[in-house]
Amino acid sequence: MSHSHGPTTTGRLALSSLIFGLNFLVQGIGGLWTGSLGLVSDSLENLNDAVVNLLALGSIRLANRREPCDRWTYGWHRIEIFNTLLGVLLLVVLAGAVLYEAWNRVQHPVSIKLGWAIGFSLMGLLLNLAATFVLVPASGSGQERDLNLRSAYLHALGDSLANVAVVVGMVVIRFTGWTWVDPLLAAGIAAVILRGAFLLLRDAAGILMHRAAFDQEEAKAELLRLPGISGVEDLRSWRVCSHLTVCTAHIIVEAERLEDTEAHQQLIENLLAERFGVRHLTLHFETPAMAQRHQHRFVHEHEPDGHEHHHD
Repeated sequence: MSHSHGPTTTGRLALSSLIFGLNFLVQGIGGLWTGSLGLVSDSLENLNDAVVNLLALGSIRLANRREPCDRWTYGWHRIEIFNTLLGVLLLVVLAGAVLYEAWNRVQHPVSIKLGWAIGFSLMGLLLNLAATFVLVPASGSGQERDLNLRSAYLHALGDSLANVAVVVGMVVIRFTGWTWVDPLLAAGIAAVILRGAFLLLRDAAGILMHRAAFDQEEAKAELLRLPGISGVEDLRSWRVCSHLTVCTAHIIVEAERLEDTEAHQQLIENLLAERFGVRHLTLHFETPAMAQRHQHRFVHEHEPDGHEHHHD
């Protein structure tokens, strides 16, 4: 089994991390100097994006250096999930800090240097648009399926929209004097951060719990349309990381010799790879007679005496 994350993806993540880091400094310094909590919260979101992208970059490099072996069955690809959980924790901490300060600002309003705040917001918007442009997946390169890159791109796009909201908010405060708009913007950005944390946690938990990587009923129906295949049993799929989908299945065919299954295997591999993104596939071919003698239902029970029953 070979699995590699392309160098183009790592280059995009590295450059976007640099832009996010620069934006964190620009908006962070601007927010502290002008008194705008909206700017500070947006800078923290940029810091989070920089850290998450660097963690993704690090996990990709580690995964590519550790080949699968007898001890590490899939190499170190799953390290991405632990990086994701660390990113979720960081997101929750940042959002909590922003919400706490927003509540304080509602009770004790702070004056804002609005002209400078608008200027820093526009600078942040330009930097976020640059990061978004860097992270746009290249059409036809397979990067559209790269969840690290897609996630980073969507985060950058969300940051750009948050920047637009901050700019609009500063303009509204300038013409109305409504200082509560600034902590309201900060709370809104914190809500976006928490939503992102929830989505990341859901994806990571799904991978750790071996949630099916695709619609298995649809896959079975597609496989049964292939010539010579009369049954599909014990189809299982899971993701080792966001890039690596693994699948196993028992395929019932009319065949007399093992060599007769080679053509079936090629068709199945092509279908599952192209339609469902399967990168590593294990097949068990059976004749109809073998299938009748085989118990395909997966049973696993934890019993008090420590004995376990497996039927496969």
